[in-house]
Amino acid sequence: MTEQSARLAASIWAALGGERTSLASLHFTGNGDLPSVFRVTDLASASIAAASLAIAELVQQRSGTLPDVRVDRRLASFWFASSIRPLGWSPAAPWDPVAGDYATSDGWIRLHTNAPHHRAAAERVLGEQTDRQTMAAAVSRWTKAALEAAIVEAGGCAAEMRSVAEWQTHPQGFALAGEPLARLATTEAGSTPDWAVNAPRPLAGIRVLDLTRVLAGPIASRFLAGYGANVLRIDPPHWNEPGVVPEVTLGKRCARLDLKRPNDRTRFHALCVSADVLLHG
Repeated sequence: MTEQSARLAASIWAALGGERTSLASLHFTGNGDLPSVFRVTDLASASIAAASLAIAELVQQRSGTLPDVRVDRRLASFWFASSIRPLGWSPAAPWDPVAGDYATSDGWIRLHTNAPHHRAAAERVLGEQTDRQTMAAAVSRWTKAALEAAIVEAGGCAAEMRSVAEWQTHPQGFALAGEPLARLATTEAGSTPDWAVNAPRPLAGIRVLDLTRVLAGPIASRFLAGYGANVLRIDPPHWNEPGVVPEVTLGKRCARLDLKRPNDRTRFHALCVSADVLLHG
């Protein structure tokens, strides 16, 4: 099992332009997998490994020594499932009651209704729904392609579910097949922050301005916060994602700005100037 994680980590590391020799410092431990038709645990372990290798190379640049990187597959699986264990309180449900996969007249479609405006868009097309049973009846009268197009046109989020072969011949799938695993673009270099690295918190002193939403971006900035970075997450005034807020804000400070207001926009520009890292998606 660890061999598959190692191979995937090497592929990710190569796509990011990492030094191949650094892979010698990478070690995987633990057995078992999250239950899925996909290799979720291998992806979890390899992703954490590649990010940790980057931290290790940074430590090497500052200290002259490349530390070992050890990834526990079991812990990586836990972090991909949940980063917190509530004591004395219950988190909000991560999924809207009618979000999920539905059978259409000719296949399957996935409806994303977790954000209130996404559910409202779906219901503008399908009518107001109170539970999955009534939603399923409404969806069953549509073809998957027509329903996807209608919900997206209404400002919602829906995805026709395709086989691997169907996806490979779809224009987006065909375009994606020609893309590298990661695309890096170098712009004009700015000043390099100068800070002392300490082993437990090697990113302490780095200022990160986080403008991302669910889920990949906030998890990336959460990783940086875990290694000591000073992460400030900025949300618009009325943004609400209660089902994932505890997960995506862990280790961060949070604030809200309305960029339509001149004073808030001025403050935002000042934050951009003072940040070492700007993360957006």
